[in-house]
Amino acid sequence: MKRVVTYLIIGILYTGVLVAQTSSAVVEVEVDRSSILSINGSSNVVDFTLSQGSENFIQKKLIVTASQHNRKLYLSENRLTVPVKKFTSSNKMALRDFNKLLQSDKFPTMDIRLNHVDLPEAGSTTGLAVVDVTITGITKKYQFPIKTERSGKGYIFDVEKSINIRDFGLEPPVQMMGMLKVNEMININLRVKCNIQPAESAQLNQLHNK
Repeated sequence: MKRVVTYLIIGILYTGVLVAQTSSAVVEVEVDRSSILSINGSSNVVDFTLSQGSENFIQKKLIVTASQHNRKLYLSENRLTVPVKKFTSSNKMALRDFNKLLQSDKFPTMDIRLNHVDLPEAGSTTGLAVVDVTITGITKKYQFPIKTERSGKGYIFDVEKSINIRDFGLEPPVQMMGMLKVNEMININLRVKCNIQPAESAQLNQLHNK
């Protein structure tokens, strides 16, 4: 399983199956199709948003093995692959420039690999994922805050961070003889709704429903 939502792992702790300083667990994650990835940018003329639904880069049901050690969380499956050409936007010029900038024919995916998650302190709902982001063949390390909401078995994970496209050797597009200039900073937002439960419970529910 290569496509896995590394940002869902904070929810594993809230299932109550990881409680010790060193422990591990297997959970089932069912992703709601309202989940979405957005990239927000701006120019000196207009703001723009590029987005795509989670069905393009997240399996609907995942079995994830997680291990905790000294308030750090690790996954056995830890990669997220996002197809560049699946983004859509009401701003067709911005979408065209985005595909050109990221050389989508040569580099069809954006790739994210999780190193680990620094778990939230007691009473907090925000963790910190340490990830490697690869765009146009260049990899950079970032820390992504993860905000978590819980309702029963349901969770909402909100991951948001601004990054500089120059980190990847990319130059902000300039159009209309220099009159339109795109900002080098973009804001990445991943919002995922899902249900999480221990894998054993999920298997029992499936047998019961047959």
